[in-house]
Amino acid sequence: MTHKTDLEDGQSPSELELRFNLDVELRAEDDSARMVKGYAAMFNSKTKIRMYGGHTFEEWLNPGCFAKSIGDGKDVRFLVEHMPFMLLARSGAGTLTLTEDKRGLAFEAILPDTTLGRDTYENIRNKNYPGMSFGFLPVKNQTEYDDRGRLIRVQHDEVDVREITVTSMPAYPKTSVAVRSLATRPAPDNLALRARLAQLKG
Repeated sequence: MTHKTDLEDGQSPSELELRFNLDVELRAEDDSARMVKGYAAMFNSKTKIRMYGGHTFEEWLNPGCFAKSIGDGKDVRFLVEHMPFMLLARSGAGTLTLTEDKRGLAFEAILPDTTLGRDTYENIRNKNYPGMSFGFLPVKNQTEYDDRGRLIRVQHDEVDVREITVTSMPAYPKTSVAVRSLATRPAPDNLALRARLAQLKG
């Protein structure tokens, strides 16, 4: 059975969901300006998410899911390993630009002339950071459950992007590159997805 869900009013940013993805592009573009470009997320790339207890479900991002979040002009941060004190750039300061194209969530950032900025740029250039991740709140999605009430598929139609990050996370297989645990099927009138972070085994 398929359900469409919206984010509940008052859903807390503490419920931020994180996705670690190595099937993205990240490159150092301009040494003099310390510019980096790439994709923080790709559309229509099915990923298997492993929940606590070993149950898995498929998840993917539908084209257009980032449009409203970008259009709202919220201040999105560019971090290292999702650490808020390791700030590289932010859209509110004009040092991070996010766009949605036919491939996914594209970004361009100018890193600061600081120890963190210079070190991060070199690590990207030397491919010590092999992938990207992004943090978001689910806003609108379609969910499917099996006859035992277990989640089997999630399609995200709209997400609220809060941060993107470079990551040195080891190269997990594409089928297990995200961290989240969802409860089994919630009540039909309360289908907002709840997040917990969990380190996945490859």
